[in-house]
Amino acid sequence: MHILSKSTYIKGEQCPKALYMYKKHPYLRDRLSMEKRAKFKRGTDVGILARTYFPGGVNMTPASPSQFGKMFEKTMQNLNDPNINVMYEAIFIYNDTLIMLDILVRDGDKWRAIEVKSSISLSETYYQDAALQYYVLKGCKVQLSDMQLMYIDNEYVRNGDVDVKQLFKFQSVKEYAEQQLDSIDKKVNGLKDVVNLPNAPKINIGTQCFIPYTCEFKGHCWKKIPKDIYLHTNAYSDKELFSLYNSGIQTNKEFKKNIDPLSLEMNQLDALEQDTFYINYKTLYSTLEKKVRSIAFLNILFYRPAVPVLDGHRPYQEIILAFSILSNENSEVVNWNCLDDYSKMEDGLKILTEELKRFEKVIYFSAQNINFMLQRYNIMDSKDVTYKIINLRDVLKESDFFTSKTKYDFSLKTIYEGLFPEETIFEHSRIILNATSDNELERILVIDDMEEENYCLKKAYKHLLN
Repeated sequence: MHILSKSTYIKGEQCPKALYMYKKHPYLRDRLSMEKRAKFKRGTDVGILARTYFPGGVNMTPASPSQFGKMFEKTMQNLNDPNINVMYEAIFIYNDTLIMLDILVRDGDKWRAIEVKSSISLSETYYQDAALQYYVLKGCKVQLSDMQLMYIDNEYVRNGDVDVKQLFKFQSVKEYAEQQLDSIDKKVNGLKDVVNLPNAPKINIGTQCFIPYTCEFKGHCWKKIPKDIYLHTNAYSDKELFSLYNSGIQTNKEFKKNIDPLSLEMNQLDALEQDTFYINYKTLYSTLEKKVRSIAFLNILFYRPAVPVLDGHRPYQEIILAFSILSNENSEVVNWNCLDDYSKMEDGLKILTEELKRFEKVIYFSAQNINFMLQRYNIMDSKDVTYKIINLRDVLKESDFFTSKTKYDFSLKTIYEGLFPEETIFEHSRIILNATSDNELERILVIDDMEEENYCLKKAYKHLLN
């Protein structure tokens, strides 16, 4: 019934080979990461909430892929039914391309097409996404008053129940999409030709393996690329590295001829070839040089909900759901969480502040800033602890820490596994998924996982300083 969909079109735009592999050899995809699962869940939740902006709609989601054709016919019938004013996931097919439109709203004698995004800003990919949908809708002869992107207003502040009329805002992309019609038609036909090829198109590895999204077939396309190849270094830009590689410089020996033997690139390359890590110890020790007896290893579960869950909060404003403190002196553990009631968060910050006063130094690892959180909520006496809190992630970044896995994922997992190649730990996103799950049994696992992560943090810290 169809060859392309919105997702496969975007995939083909990024790399035609990825489209071919998805259609012909989907079993070769890389395993879906916990981080991607968390992002998918967030997008789904926001999409469902957006429907309440236009209540009373008919859900056109098919029970199975085999029902796409039937639901397309039903969608077309509903367009002429005066009793139907809103449809969710309305299905349209044109030129062998299928779309499921998030929301379609009757607007006089025309229809207003809406694509929902869970972000607070709009990327070029989102515009291309909407333009494809506009192309299919136009092909199906749907009379449109507008084509819009519906996304989250970062100025919204929650006060009581979520007000979807204030939470979301709209951006018309009709004019942009109209200008793209001819281009999209050519791209659609070109991608259909790719799918019909007898073999996968020959495409060199390049920046398209990571931009705008990490390709799910990277593992397949890179399987013959040496694990210690210079492409994994990050002192040069990806564009420069792939330009060198695809121009014929495909070994580390050849690459070394082009770089300073005392450069960061060479240090990273040595680490790759020796299957170890590189760090500027001078910078590391200058930050962590003060030796103290009492150290707290702190694991904090930050959560940035797209839709604010607490009064006074904005979209994606950080909250703390749990923390775990591990003492280096006696291995004492202190745990706290508010998984059952997020409104207890500020109480938790006060408890955290009191607990941390007992220690001379506090080590944690996060992309978020705990000091900023303590200051934002004006926690009493937080100044007594903020000066001794050190984010090991920031310190390692400043110290040029590098392993083969940290280029695209500078996480505790990749750093730990770089320090201890024989060991592996779980993704941090697993904790977030469990913490925000509706399943009580999954939420119970959160504290155990946080304690385990904290032991890994302690082990990594001590290894770096020994």
